[in-house]
Amino acid sequence: MIVASPFARRRSPDCGAASANIKTWVRERFALSERTSVTVSEIVCRDPACPGVETVILIMDAGVKTRMVRIARPMIAVTAADIWGTQIG
Repeated sequence: MIVASPFARRRSPDCGAASANIKTWVRERFALSERTSVTVSEIVCRDPACPGVETVILIMDAGVKTRMVRIARPMIAVTAADIWGTQIG
């Protein structure tokens, strides 16, 4: 029997499509190979100085330090222009 965690975040059905779009835009923007792993997460920052909900993108290559891109908006609100306007941090 599978029991859902009462602490799990409820994801919008649109998050899957948004995540896929963001991954595609990141691969194009930074000319990443298929061997490079890209993850997209939406987090809620509890620090009052944070924007609230933000999208965090991790870019991982073997033997290279993980790179991160943060966008101060929910995943479903991220656009291609947001990705093209970012730098890898």
